[in-house]
Amino acid sequence: MVTLRDIANEVGVSAKTVSRVVNHDPAVSDATRDAVMAVVRRRRYLPENAAKAMRTEVAPAVGFIADRITTTPFSVDIIRGAQAALKAQSRSMVIIDHEGDRETEEASWQMFRSYNVSGVIYATMFHRPVEFDQPAFFRNIVLANCYSMKRNHPSVLPDDEGGGYRQARHLIELGHRRIGVITLNPAIRATVLRGGGYRSAFAEAGLSFDTSLEVPGSRGPVGNDHMIATEVATAMLSQKDRPTAIICGNDQTAVQVYAAAANLGLSIPDDLSVIGFDDMQVISTTLRPMLTSVALPYFDIGRIAAEVMAMLGEETEGPMARQILVPCPLVERKSCRPLV
Repeated sequence: MVTLRDIANEVGVSAKTVSRVVNHDPAVSDATRDAVMAVVRRRRYLPENAAKAMRTEVAPAVGFIADRITTTPFSVDIIRGAQAALKAQSRSMVIIDHEGDRETEEASWQMFRSYNVSGVIYATMFHRPVEFDQPAFFRNIVLANCYSMKRNHPSVLPDDEGGGYRQARHLIELGHRRIGVITLNPAIRATVLRGGGYRSAFAEAGLSFDTSLEVPGSRGPVGNDHMIATEVATAMLSQKDRPTAIICGNDQTAVQVYAAAANLGLSIPDDLSVIGFDDMQVISTTLRPMLTSVALPYFDIGRIAAEVMAMLGEETEGPMARQILVPCPLVERKSCRPLV
């Protein structure tokens, strides 16, 4: 086993300096840290955490790699759900949020190995494909709110298509026929899936979908886009044959639709029905009237991911569902009304 002194001798520093680097002491210079970490990664040095974990009688921890989840108030529910399930299993969780930094992500795998974790949950803020350099020593990996095109890891995902279907179906059942849609960024996977959902609802009801009333509510690349939903909604609602209802890509979009309607002297829901997506309750229960929305089941995604992890044994090779869709339920409030 490689020791601190082995690393120190190769780099030409003291063992104490190496210890400070691997324990993330901010006082170490960047040049020294880079030199030490290069050798640590190449020689696959592991701290003593793994040995300590193996000497205890508690169940091994589960690693959790997050991509900007801990800094996003809404999607942090994925972590809460995973923690709840792991607590029931008498397991703990080691969380690292790499916030899009590739080097931090790579270091996460080595840290998890040092803690002798039983598996890793990899979660993202957006429903999207992910690819990463999986170390050979990890076999038990579950993806949460994301999926891999190259690897056969189990994925726990929101049923975005079903959510889009529920948005449209609710409005259709209320009698609405001319329905506008202000979508998320077209490059987001959820946008495509939800679009398939509301188109299915229209087709099922024998209705044609007016694509001229389907407009993105943001402009620019994902992550650096900016919302234009107020302008889009204003233009849509200024038409002579304006829609009687608008499907929104998320609750933030719904806020801007409310503003556009107010500026035009339109009342919600008397003149316009509005339905959101996410059920971000800081928005949906604060708006007046309170917003009907389809909920993103982040807590359940995290919980189910941890439960799937528990089913993955060290020698599990048999068939298992590789993609689990978690329903996105409709939460009815006061922003939609029947069309008389």
